[in-house]
Amino acid sequence: MKKTLIISFLATLIFTSCSEEPKTVLFNSEAFAFSIGDGWEINASVNAKGFAQIEKDNSELYFTNLYYSVNLYTPEDTIYNADYGSVIDSTNEEILDKQIESQIELDSGFIAGNYLIEFIVHDNYSNTKDTLSTKLVLE
Repeated sequence: MKKTLIISFLATLIFTSCSEEPKTVLFNSEAFAFSIGDGWEINASVNAKGFAQIEKDNSELYFTNLYYSVNLYTPEDTIYNADYGSVIDSTNEEILDKQIESQIELDSGFIAGNYLIEFIVHDNYSNTKDTLSTKLVLE
């Protein structure tokens, strides 16, 4: 009886110590801009990893539910939620990371200078989030 209890305890301990809680982490952010005549188009991206992937109803599909917002810090102002959206996906197998992309158009009123693009990504399944910024120069 004691052996069974000890084995059960050790198995539970090993199982719980090996399983990791999801924690969203952002990496490899990049941004670039090009002139579109009367303004600029900014293309930016960031990769996310560590987010939760849920298998629903034994469907053999893994679901991802990420919400993102992008803030743009200009030499003169801050534009909160310059872009935002959701990445809701399903795949046949768990994935290691997901790229999130953003496109922002700026009119000719924006001056040349140093800008900062800030990604904020929230995992709706694990309720974790991360923030990562990247520099951008408009010339």
